[in-house]
Amino acid sequence: MLHIKLRNIVFVICCVVCTHNNTAQQTNASIQPRQSITLNDVLNLASKNSLDAFKAKRKYGVSYWEFRSFKSSLLPKVDLSLRPLTYNRSVIQRYDSEQNIDVYRSQQNLNSYANLTATQNIRATGTNLFINSEFNRLENFGELDIENYNATPFRIGLMQPLMAFNEFKWEQKTEPLKYEKAKQEFIYELQTINLKTVNLFFNWALASKKLEIANENKTSAEKLFRIGKRRYDLGSIEKDDVLNLELDVYNANTNATQSRQTLEKAEAELKLFLRDDLPSNTIPELPELISNLQIDVSEAINLANSNNPDIINLKLRKVEALRDLDKAIKDNRFDLSLTASYGLNQQSNTFSNAYRGFLDQQMVAIQLNVPILDWGERKGNIKTAKMNKEVLDIELQQDEDAYKQQVTLKVIDFNLQKELVEGALRTSEIARESYKITEKRFLSGRIDLLNLSSSRQAWQLATEQYILSLQNYWTFYYEVQQLTLYNFINGNTIKQDFNAIIKN
Repeated sequence: MLHIKLRNIVFVICCVVCTHNNTAQQTNASIQPRQSITLNDVLNLASKNSLDAFKAKRKYGVSYWEFRSFKSSLLPKVDLSLRPLTYNRSVIQRYDSEQNIDVYRSQQNLNSYANLTATQNIRATGTNLFINSEFNRLENFGELDIENYNATPFRIGLMQPLMAFNEFKWEQKTEPLKYEKAKQEFIYELQTINLKTVNLFFNWALASKKLEIANENKTSAEKLFRIGKRRYDLGSIEKDDVLNLELDVYNANTNATQSRQTLEKAEAELKLFLRDDLPSNTIPELPELISNLQIDVSEAINLANSNNPDIINLKLRKVEALRDLDKAIKDNRFDLSLTASYGLNQQSNTFSNAYRGFLDQQMVAIQLNVPILDWGERKGNIKTAKMNKEVLDIELQQDEDAYKQQVTLKVIDFNLQKELVEGALRTSEIARESYKITEKRFLSGRIDLLNLSSSRQAWQLATEQYILSLQNYWTFYYEVQQLTLYNFINGNTIKQDFNAIIKN
């Protein structure tokens, strides 16, 4: 009989266990595991989908088409000007030679005009070459209906400033620098996006870690409260200890709720930046340190001098300063220019005769403007321009020195941060292990609640400090990468397919 009862009890226990296992398996199956996402994954999403990336592409597009327009200005231009019909009927003042007086007479005419012109600028000398063909028909109505045709089938000429400021020559120096600066600025903006992404990612990671710790604290506080109540029933602790343990439970619940709220805000902010392209049900995976990477300061400065748009901008400002000085000097002294043309021309009462027996059409003009007395105005303008250039030279040197100092300091920060991260990681591991030991000692009754709370806070603070130091490490790295536009991980200069950017 006893054997049968024992067998029934075992059967019931097995059924309960099996039911519990099936329920657990169904529960686990219904919960989807959260996938981890790395910092590099988020950086790639930001460079493709963020509004900042879209804006950077459009800013580059503006510079691209400005440079295209400049290159097009180097090529010949052809213009067609037409006035197919101009009708005029009015009363005008005319001179009557027979009476030697002015009289008013009515007139009525119909005019047609066409001009085809090709021009070419020679930027080295500032010369403007042109060739054109022109046709004009005039028909007068009145007592006599008369048609007149004026044809210039061919005319070639030039306009040559001899002592004037040549803007074309300076554009050949400044425009390529502007375009090169625009390309480097686009890559620079991508690094700015990287820095913003690093900040948002680590805010998300820190909030996620805080929630994880808060949940652990909540579980631990509930467990300690249950144990404390049993120990109080046994008389091993006082009532105030139990109340403090209960208070810890409420505080842990509040902290977990607040941490969950902070995490949701951090994740929402990152999703907004990525334009809702962050995969759902993901958790951040903290990046590791770059193994044995130490950046040489001299190498970083040389890379910055070669790649950074701020350095290109310094070069551009130097060229513009020389251009402004040249303009001030040439605009404030005598001006000499030459205009010359040669063509064929004819006029007749019939269209066919207007294109026969052409006559030469020649023109040469030399223009000279010489200041005689200006009471030192032009001299003052030139002196002012020279002084402004000297001031600008000093400012440019100061900017260059400040930039080198900035690169140096960022490289030093990065090279030292690895040691700080490793120290923070070790501190976090020690603090966690210390808390586990303190928790066991508290459960055994060898220490009080105050020591336990202090140990828990030390562990939480050390964990947060590790994440912040890791964030600083990657922030310093991407700041150096931004200043040099050089990928020190892969060992190559950062490039972009600018043709693809324009097509998109």
